[in-house]
Parts: sequence; structure tokens; C-alpha cells
Amino acid sequence: YCQTIEQVRDYFTTNLRFNSQATRRRRASYLTSRYFPGEVLHPDVPAFAAAAANTPAIGEGLFYLTCRTEKIVATVAEEVVFPSLALGGVNRSRVQDYVKTQMPGSKSVNDVSNAIVRTYQTFGIGTATRTRLNVSLREGSLVSFAYILHLEFPDPGMYDFAKILDGPMHKWLLWDRPWMTSQRYRLRETGLLSKVSEIDRMRQFTTKFSLSDAMPRIVSLAKESPA
Repeated sequence: YCQTIEQVRDYFTTNLRFNSQATRRRRASYLTSRYFPGEVLHPDVPAFAAAAANTPAIGEGLFYLTCRTEKIVATVAEEVVFPSLALGGVNRSRVQDYVKTQMPGSKSVNDVSNAIVRTYQTFGIGTATRTRLNVSLREGSLVSFAYILHLEFPDPGMYDFAKILDGPMHKWLLWDRPWMTSQRYRLRETGLLSKVSEIDRMRQFTTKFSLSDAMPRIVSLAKESPA
């Protein structure tokens, strides 16, 4: 996989499905700035992308990274989409109205709101019709769960599981809480977590590795469990 920002940009320019080279270059620059802010190559991103390619995990990982780098996507996820779960989704007009409040006077409101809905659709987090974004609580991939867990908690240590149950993994990715709880034990079995404890109402887990040290193990997990 790519080792430098230049290689990333060249890969996008070569492989994006646009006839115009100028369009490919423009989109390549946009994607590079989105996933590698400041043109800093974080090696975990290409490593994960290469390992998770052609599996549901890649969409989940990229959706999380998009929310993390594009504030408007994260705020729509938390303030509009997540609260709509009980209704099975939200009208696209509601997304557009919210974006308008966040970008007053902007001429790009329609384009941005449509792009947010396409992000949910493209990465498999929701489905869409002409008028509506449909979402529900969902189960994800163990591989993306392992990766995103270490993005959320990049340093080894003991953490309160409530930070996961009430955090981006639930509100952005719409992962089901019982499913997330069960994945802790699966990661303990793989050796990525050293301890999972439940005492009364206190639920904690202990990570063994930093993000960089965890990546080879996550890549191996992707090869063993590609779903």
C-alpha cells in the first residue's frame, strides 16, 4: 500500500473513475485532504484500507474517518440522523434544513446535504430514496470495530465502556450496543484486549497496544475474518 502522500495522490489520480484527468486530479486532491489532513500520512489508514478492501469493514472505517475530518457530517450524524432511529430514518429535507442552520448564507447547502446522504449510502451505513435517508441500529464488522476502537483509544490503558456505548461508534456508525458489548470479548480472544471486566454497573476494558502496534494485528485479523 501507499507509503507517501505523493503515492496516495497518484493512486487516486490513476484509479478514480472519471474520464477527465483534470477531474481526477481535483478529486484526488480533495480525497487526500479529507483522509490525510495537513498532508500527513498516517500509516494506519492505508494499512487498514488495504486489509479491509472489498469488505463491509472498509465502508465503516471510511465513514468514521469522514465524520472525524468533516465536522458537518459528524454533527448531522449526532443531531439529526441518530435521533431519528425510532422513526427509521429522516427526510432529506430535514438534513438540508439542518445544514442550512450550520452554513447560513451558503450556496452549497443543497450539495452538502446531498453529499452527506450519499456518504451514508455509499459506505453502507444507511439507505436512501429520493426523499428520505433510512437508518436503523446495526451490527458491524469485528475488523472495523477493532480499528475504530484503537482510533478512539490510541494509547494502551483501562477505559470505561460507557465511552463507547455513548460515543461515535454508536452515534455515528449506529452500531447496536449489545453487539458492541459482545465484540469486546471477541477482541480479548484475539489478544487485542488484555482484560474485560464487569463489576456491578461498572464495565471496563483494557487495551494492550498503541494504535501503531495494534495495526499489524488488525491487518492479520482482517485476513482471518474478512467479513
